[in-house]
Parts: sequence; C-alpha cells; structure tokens
Amino acid sequence: MKCVSSQTPRALRVSQFPASSARNVLTTGSCVLQTSRASFSTIHPRRNGPFITTYGSNEFLARKHRIKIDPSPSSERARLIRRSKIAGFGIIVCAVCIFGIIKSGVIPEPSKNRKRQTNSETQLDGPASIVPDTSLEDRAERVATGTSTIPTFPKTIYLSSLNASANASVVDKGQQKYQLVGLGIRTVSFLGIQVYVVGLYIAVPDIATLQERLVRKMDPVATTLVPSERQKLRELLLDPVKGEEVWDDILKDGGIRTAFRIVPTRNTDFMHLRDGWVRGITGRTQARTAAGDQSFNDETFGASVNDFKAIWGSGARKSLPKGGTLTLTRDAEGKMAAWIEEKQGSLKLGGVNDERISRLIWLGYLAGKNVSSEGARKSVVDGVMDFVERPVGTVAQQVV
Repeated sequence: MKCVSSQTPRALRVSQFPASSARNVLTTGSCVLQTSRASFSTIHPRRNGPFITTYGSNEFLARKHRIKIDPSPSSERARLIRRSKIAGFGIIVCAVCIFGIIKSGVIPEPSKNRKRQTNSETQLDGPASIVPDTSLEDRAERVATGTSTIPTFPKTIYLSSLNASANASVVDKGQQKYQLVGLGIRTVSFLGIQVYVVGLYIAVPDIATLQERLVRKMDPVATTLVPSERQKLRELLLDPVKGEEVWDDILKDGGIRTAFRIVPTRNTDFMHLRDGWVRGITGRTQARTAAGDQSFNDETFGASVNDFKAIWGSGARKSLPKGGTLTLTRDAEGKMAAWIEEKQGSLKLGGVNDERISRLIWLGYLAGKNVSSEGARKSVVDGVMDFVERPVGTVAQQVV
C-alpha cells in the first residue's frame, strides 16, 4: 500500500471498520509519521562525516566569510583614494573644532594673567619703581569690547602730560585725563583669529581742537554740524582715499594728544607687533612715493624707521602676555613713545621724535584701503560723530 500524505480524520473509531480497514489506517498513520520525519530531515539535514572541532570559531568564520580583495592596480588605487578622502575629511573636521574652541573662548585663563588683566588702567609715571594709583581704575566706567577674553576697556585713563622728550629718563608727572574715542579687535588670517583689542584715546582738553578741524572740513564757519552734514562727514572719513587725506592733515597739524591702548587676547611678542607696523609704514610710503609724494625719501626718515625698530628688540622684555597693556602715545608735536604696564608701574620701552612715524602708524588704524582693525576704524568714526553733533568746546566740559 502506498503512503498517502493527505490529511487524515482527527478521530477514527476502529469498531466501525473491519480488521482489514484497521490495518490500512495503521499503515496510513505510519506513512504520515515517516513523511513528517522525512520532511524534518530535509529541513535539517544530518551532517555526514566526522565532527569539525573548529566549527563556529572565529578562525572558521573568518575563513568562510573572507572577502577576496582584487589585487589589480586600479582597485588598489581606488582604495587609497577612498582612504585619502576619509583622512582629509577628518582633518577638516578637526580644524573646524579647533577654530570653534578658539572663537568661543572656553579655555580658562591662568590666574597669573587674571592678575595682569585687573591692572588695566594705564599710568605713565616714568620709572618702573613708581606704583600707579589704582583708585582711578576702580572708579572708571567700562566699555564692552566684544570679546570674552578682554571683555571691557576703561572709558577714561590718566596719562602723563607727554611734554618731555622721548628719550628723557624723567617724565612730567602731571596727570592728564584721556577719553576713549573708539575701539576694535585686531584679527589675522581668514579664520579671523583675534590678536589684541585696540582703543584710541584723546586728551580731554584737545577734543575741542579735533571738533573744530572736523567741522571746518564741512563748513568753514560752522561750530556744529546738522544731520545731513554729519552723514557726509561719516562717508568722507570711511572713504579709503579721502578719509586718509582728512586724518593725515589733522595729525600733521599737531596740537592733539592721543594714545592707542593695546591689550593682547593671546600671548604675543614685540617682534610680531613690530613687523606688522613696519609693513604698514613701508606700504604707505611706497604708495605715496608712487603718487609723487617725496616727503618720505630723505635719510632722516630711514633713520627714524630704524629707531622705531630698535624699540622692540633692544630691551630685556621680548613678549607681551595675554591681558598685558601696551600703550603708544603721541604728544602735541607728534613725538611717539611706547609704554608697557608692569606690576611695579609703567615701563618706557623707547620713543621716536619724527612725527612721520607716529602719523603713519596712526593712519594704519584710522584710514586707508587696508586698516589693522576695521572694527576700530568704524568705532572711531562713530565716536567723532558724537563730537561734531555738539557745539565746539562743549564735549570737554561734559567729560570733566
């Protein structure tokens, strides 16, 4: 009898069939059981041969699933190019992360630099053994700088009268109040890495002189400017060519005492600062010489440039730490001096008597196609706009 794999009744009563039928039913059930066993053995075949002891191990699976690499040169080149792209992407990601950390300013400042930062009020009292009066700093109003590293600048500082010669060992100790005109951040490279914060200060009694000269540029007989004239003056000062002519005339005429206060946002050295200023002096003198100006071609000017370079390399101090204070002063005659703030007081690095040197350095921040800090240039223009909207002589009275 052939085995039938069709479905069988759920319940069979043997008493209803004869003996021969019962045997057929038993035979059919045996065939169904054999068929089920055969199906089960088909799904899970019985392994023939000896048992493999390494079956399922890492070595066995590695041999079984090993990927065959095409040893051809084109495949190897494609693999190297893919790896190079991945490595390049990793370098870009790392550079972006480093730039983000630098810009965010999340790195904590060392405690020794914090102590230097608190001594932010400039005092030019001559020898370094004289301790500056910090009580003025405590009362000074602060102005936000726009960076978390050096968050504020004093609105007013007190400097010496700057009437002594640049090489004098003793400076007149008469203190003069200076007011902040504008400030900005000096950045380098396309990443915009911050180097230092710079602010322009002017002696309070000389504000009236600056007011008068700016107003006379727009109206020879006016004492103040109306809104339309102020807007024209703003556009004039921001113009790369005309703005440089205006500031050049104001600085050349003298009679205005000013100072640039520089505070680094990271450790820097004097040689780096010097190279930037020298490049600015060289570029402006070459441009003026090409335009027909021969006032910078004499030997005296070359000697003055050498004197300026000697300020930054002749002393024992070679660097300016983060949060330190460097002040460049320009007196009424255009003589320049460089000062650094120490724990004991203000230390004079040196100076240059030639007013052309200070004038070119000042122009590097105030006017031209390329300035050291565009933010500082615009801030200074905003500051002088506040001066010219008031009658000449009234600003100094309000400051005092």
